[in-house]
Amino acid sequence: MHLKAVEMENFKSFGGKLVVPLMEGYTAVTGPNGSGKSNITDAILFVLGPKSSKAVRAGKLTDLIFDGGKSKGKAPFTKVSLVFDNTDRIMPWDDDTVRLTRFVKLSDNGTDYSSYFYVNDRKSTMSEFDSLLTKARISADGYNMVQQGDVTRIVQMGGIERRRIIDAISGIASFDADIEKARGERAEAETNLDRIGIIVEELSHQVDRLARDREDARAYLDAQARLEMAKAQYTHRRLQIEQSKYRSVSDQIEKLEGRIDSDRAAKAELEVQRSAKEQEISAKEEEIASKIGPEYRELKEKIEAAKVDLATKKDRKEAAEMDLEEQSGFRTNFEDSIARNNAMVVTLRQNREDLVSKQAEDESRMEAARREESEISEAIADTGGEQKELQKELERVETDFDACSAELRSTQGRLAKAEAASEEAHTAFANLDDRLQTIDFEIKDAKWSIEQLKAEAGPSTEDFGNRILEAKRRESELEKQESELDAAYRRIDAEYNSLQAEKKVSERMNRGSAAVEAILALRNRGEMKGIHGTIQELATVDKGFETALSVAAGGKMQAVVVDNDQVAADAISYLKKEKLGRVTFLPLTKMMGGKPRAKAIMSVKDSEGYAIDLIDFDQKYYNAFWYVLGDTLVVRDMDTARRIMGGIRIVTMGGELIEASGAMVGGNISQQSMLKFGAASEDKLAETGERLRKAADALEDVRRKLREVRDEIRGIDDEMRKVSSGAMEQREQMAQLKGRVTELEKTRSSASAEMKAVRQRVSDADAELESARTAFGDVSERLSALTETRTGIKNRMAEIAPVDLQNRIQAVRDHIYKLKEEISDNKLQIGGIDTEIAGYGKQNESLQMQLDSVIRAIEDDQRTIEENTALMQRARIDLDALRSIEAEMEGGIEDLRNQKDALVAEKYRLDSEIREKSKDIENTAATLESFKAQSIQLEASVAQLKSEVDAIEIEVELPIPSEEEIRRTIRAQESAIAKLGNVNLRSIEEYDEKKARLDGLNAEVESLNRHIKELDDLMSSLTSKKKGLFMQSYNAVNENFKSIYAQLSGGGEAYMGLENEDDPFIGGLMINAKPRNGKMLRLEALSGGEKSLTALSFIFAIQEHQPSPFYVLDEVDMFLDSINAEMVARRVKESSAKAQFIQVSLRKVTLALADHLIGVTRPPSGISRVIMQPDLAEVSRYEEEALKRQKEAI
Repeated sequence: MHLKAVEMENFKSFGGKLVVPLMEGYTAVTGPNGSGKSNITDAILFVLGPKSSKAVRAGKLTDLIFDGGKSKGKAPFTKVSLVFDNTDRIMPWDDDTVRLTRFVKLSDNGTDYSSYFYVNDRKSTMSEFDSLLTKARISADGYNMVQQGDVTRIVQMGGIERRRIIDAISGIASFDADIEKARGERAEAETNLDRIGIIVEELSHQVDRLARDREDARAYLDAQARLEMAKAQYTHRRLQIEQSKYRSVSDQIEKLEGRIDSDRAAKAELEVQRSAKEQEISAKEEEIASKIGPEYRELKEKIEAAKVDLATKKDRKEAAEMDLEEQSGFRTNFEDSIARNNAMVVTLRQNREDLVSKQAEDESRMEAARREESEISEAIADTGGEQKELQKELERVETDFDACSAELRSTQGRLAKAEAASEEAHTAFANLDDRLQTIDFEIKDAKWSIEQLKAEAGPSTEDFGNRILEAKRRESELEKQESELDAAYRRIDAEYNSLQAEKKVSERMNRGSAAVEAILALRNRGEMKGIHGTIQELATVDKGFETALSVAAGGKMQAVVVDNDQVAADAISYLKKEKLGRVTFLPLTKMMGGKPRAKAIMSVKDSEGYAIDLIDFDQKYYNAFWYVLGDTLVVRDMDTARRIMGGIRIVTMGGELIEASGAMVGGNISQQSMLKFGAASEDKLAETGERLRKAADALEDVRRKLREVRDEIRGIDDEMRKVSSGAMEQREQMAQLKGRVTELEKTRSSASAEMKAVRQRVSDADAELESARTAFGDVSERLSALTETRTGIKNRMAEIAPVDLQNRIQAVRDHIYKLKEEISDNKLQIGGIDTEIAGYGKQNESLQMQLDSVIRAIEDDQRTIEENTALMQRARIDLDALRSIEAEMEGGIEDLRNQKDALVAEKYRLDSEIREKSKDIENTAATLESFKAQSIQLEASVAQLKSEVDAIEIEVELPIPSEEEIRRTIRAQESAIAKLGNVNLRSIEEYDEKKARLDGLNAEVESLNRHIKELDDLMSSLTSKKKGLFMQSYNAVNENFKSIYAQLSGGGEAYMGLENEDDPFIGGLMINAKPRNGKMLRLEALSGGEKSLTALSFIFAIQEHQPSPFYVLDEVDMFLDSINAEMVARRVKESSAKAQFIQVSLRKVTLALADHLIGVTRPPSGISRVIMQPDLAEVSRYEEEALKRQKEAI
């Protein structure tokens, strides 16, 4: 790969378009100062380094645009292209030539500009440029481009900045980013660990408190369970009692029901007698009726029958009318269909008649032609014996030929149908496939439009909703942490305030004992070893026993515990020397323990315990604490103390002290002035203060995060409202498009199912076509063979027949062939028409059958309507007549009615007796109902109690105690519950919740600790790898530097060194050189030319470590003498065998060694021009002019 050309248009001093061709190897660019030769390297850097820290020599980017020279105005744009030969595909672009173009255009205001990038004239981006160049190992920030100031900059830069060059080429920047990222994650993990630690501490306190509440709750629930068992047993006992009552009432009901049955039997006998009287009354009534006549009853029956008949006929008529309307619609549809089919049949029959007529004409002409052929054949046969035999053979062949022709027509028809069916199936398949592709395209297009509208409309409501839900989740978690941290802060604050108060008390108490303070100060300053502290400091006490134990210890709380008697002696000497006072010391090696006295042992059961057992301290101090407390007993109150006093030391919970001698000490105690165990030391107070500060910081941090999350939620909500109000049209369009996509997908699903059926049709049609083609081919082959045979016979007959007969028979046969074709074609068309006519006929037959059925139904309906209309009229007339007769027949009689009345009076007597019996039954029934009511109540009570028993979910203990015993149990458990007072039943659940939360946080703590260790390991690993990678590049560059410097200096020595080899990243890079015949010096101490040569050696060493396809050197030999300039040029010449070198130089030796020479001039017009392969002698004077100007400047 190499740079083939630099194409410039309006770039700096190059006006218009200019192409600078470049070749492989070593190319030198020269020209007088100010000619614009370095602008060629600027053009290369302009394209290669849009983000490079190396600046193109211009104040601002628009200064690169050609200013118009002396005769033109400023150009509107500049454009530079680098054309690379990419046949080796080093640059990942599939083209032999890659053109990278950068285009800068001025805006209309002449100040602003637009910048564009192109790859092979295709619009590109800066990132694509970077990617292509990086993969080709070309970088404007590296040493592909060595500008005039780069050599000087290496000389002038400090050691650390010089070391960073090795950092950059070793590629360790990613390690720095990863290490920094890991360091940030570690800091965040530690912050989280501190915050969670505070929450864990608070939750631990809550869990301890809830554990105690849980015990009360469990006791409450236990009593509640026993109460529930007693109540369940009580329910069972009540059920047994109610069931006993129910059985007793049931017995009474049974007796009363027997009495009622007896009364009902007597009543039934009376009712029999009454029934006999009623029969006599009925007989009398029949006699009365007979006087009137049977016609009356018959008339009544006829009237009812007439009504029923009239309603039946009306229903039949209405049903027939509804069916008639429906059948009429069917009739119209069938008649229309038959008419259409008949019209089509008429047209087809007319076409058939035309074809039949033509067929008859063709057959008549065929018959005449055959007769003519026969006559000619007979004439030919008369000419000789062979002709006769040939004629017979021809007739046989003609017969076979006709049969085969008929078969061919049949197979041809089959083939035509198969081809049509196949074509239709394939067309349907193609159409459906096109339709599916169209649907797919429309779906893709709609989805693309949706995406475009989404981009225009911004995030969707669903996206906003998800963002808000996520933010709300974080807000909820932070609120929980805030609550827990706030509780922790308040608890630690209270603890801190308490410790401060205790410290003040302790300080007041100790203020009088400068000696104790002095001894503790020795300990704190580390000036005397072996001092443990005061008894007060070395123990802690449960708050409930604080007063009692402080009183029991008394002044001995200020005794100081030391390792041994030597420490005690040294401390006493110090107190004497300083005249500070006296202190009691307790040397652990000399302190004696003891045992409780007999009286104390006997009384301990009535106390809270020995004081020494109620205090918490390290067991190595046991003898010291025995000295302080001995066998002192702690009791609840003064009454208890008085009961057991005498011979033992006792202290009450309230702080009253009773000595073994019987002396009693008591009264008011000021908690503020009392010494307390575990009183706040400076360290403990500082530790608690630090915990309080961390809790405050953690709380403030969580509140800050909570504010940020809430601001984020409000921001998302505002953004959602803005987007919702501003993108309504897009959302409506999106909704329409989504609906369109849904419809299209449904259509596609349906079309896909249809495609399966069409594929099967295509397969079946292709199979039938293949079969028809095979059959047609077989018949065609047979017909071809017969044709060949027939032609052979005819040809032979023609050969031996006279010429005029040959011509005649050939003409006749040709005519016969044409007629056969026409007849065959006509038959096919007639057959097709017949098939269509038959099809329409069958269709009409079916339609006619349905039409006939409908017509019959219509006729039946019409007949039914007519018949029932007439019958209804007659039924109405008959009904009216019957009602008139009924009115006339009614009349009255008197004698028979009197007889009937007497019978009725007798019946009334019987009725009276029946009523009396009924009253007895009723009274008994009332009593029965009362018992039944009790029974119902008892039954309901039993049912209720059974349901209560069934509802009991616990297993009831048996046997069930008596009712009174159960009541006592209930009262006892209710009393126990009352004594427990207010119980936090939620404590069991809260304990589980808090414990689970605590366990989860502890797991999180473990996870964070693991994560911190992993991050530490990662940072250590990354640092190690970073150093390894750095040292690898450093050593390689150092070796290159040594050899290159030796080459350029003609035998000198040089090497690189690190200021801190253990950790190279905290020190700089030193460069040391020893010119030939000189001494080893730091770079900074070398002469000007030696500095430049050494810096160039360093640059060449870097280039050799990271080889690139081409390099650009811009006047790097400016400060070298001629000898060193030649050495550099020879080095470049040598390296150009591996890479392309483009060097801007005025040095004659450089120009002479270059493979290719390019000259740059700038005539008076102000526009730079390029001269390819200028005369070396001509351009050599540029060096002399430059040297002359340098001397004049000096």
